[in-house]
Amino acid sequence: MKLDEMKVQFERERDGFTSESEFAVKKEKEGLPKIDASGIAIKIGMCAAVLALAIIVRAFGAGKPVERVAETSTHSGSNEAVGTGSVGSLHYVEAGTKKWAAPVKANDIELFPDGRLLRFTAASSDVLSCTSGKVLSVGIDESYGNYVRVQTSDDVETVYFGFDTVTVSEGASVQSGDVIGTVSAGRSMFLKVYVNGAPQDPTQFVDLGLQN
Repeated sequence: MKLDEMKVQFERERDGFTSESEFAVKKEKEGLPKIDASGIAIKIGMCAAVLALAIIVRAFGAGKPVERVAETSTHSGSNEAVGTGSVGSLHYVEAGTKKWAAPVKANDIELFPDGRLLRFTAASSDVLSCTSGKVLSVGIDESYGNYVRVQTSDDVETVYFGFDTVTVSEGASVQSGDVIGTVSAGRSMFLKVYVNGAPQDPTQFVDLGLQN
């Protein structure tokens, strides 16, 4: 009997197998790798958790880009206000509001600290009506000289001060851009705006970059 055969017979007798077929089945089972059932269960659980998280993220829209709303800007050189803002002490009205041309060409424009009186240093002689309307009164103001008061609408009035001469009379109808008086170059013209009798900031109505 060969050495290998003797070894197999010894092992079979030692383990109590009476037949070679039973012993062969045992050896085949011993040769198979053992399966770790607990490890497989852990991996399956982790995969399920990742899948569930992905479903939740997708359902609630996480990761979507944030849309930014463009901010409106303010331009003093346009006759249409494009937003609420300020340049220095000059404030502008809401988007879409048509603004008026300045009453006189000016080298310098200043809003008084009270925010109710706008001064123009004249660069031309003609003073123009900012809007269409009716002349309510013509007179002399103790502080600012000759004035013209124009009713623009039922609730808006404009008052122009500082004329050398006034060329309109009370009750006259005027159109936007009509000459209502004159002023010497280098002198000051003043403008006030009233709404329902209350003084307003004139820069809310006049486009300082638009001069006739």
